[in-house]
Amino acid sequence: MTFINHITINTGHVARTKRADVAPEVTQLLADWLPSTINSGKTHALPVPSISHFSAQAFVQDGGLVVTVVAPVGPHQQGQPHAGKTMPLVTFGVAQRSRQGTALWGMLTSAFGSVTGLQQTGTPWCAVAVHPSIAAYDGPVDWLGDFERCGAWAWLTRNPDLRPA
Repeated sequence: MTFINHITINTGHVARTKRADVAPEVTQLLADWLPSTINSGKTHALPVPSISHFSAQAFVQDGGLVVTVVAPVGPHQQGQPHAGKTMPLVTFGVAQRSRQGTALWGMLTSAFGSVTGLQQTGTPWCAVAVHPSIAAYDGPVDWLGDFERCGAWAWLTRNPDLRPA
């Protein structure tokens, strides 16, 4: 696999991301973080110091990955874990094969809606639902697209030792 389709279901925007676009050390960092996040069923701080006040919860559905990234509500210090209230920013799903993608696509579009007429792209894909609460977050979130792509590549190139939630 040389690319993934990265699609925002709220807008229909699709971009192809090459494997070479993500540094191996970033893929490894997220590949190390994903199992504990998935297997715990709890929200975990993101593993990058500059954005570790953000957190995510992840689970496996029909072999596909689902991740919801949340932001702290209220005052926080950048680079410090946040233990208070949070708001969802995005939920993204990653499917490597069409048999994973069908159920996952249906779950994402029924739970979060999609732009009219949007069709599932070919696999592998990373489909993103941007939550309306992102507009209320008072801070930069320009790194989210990169995190989604990096998380997708970490999932697609992982060792299959993760158990479903």
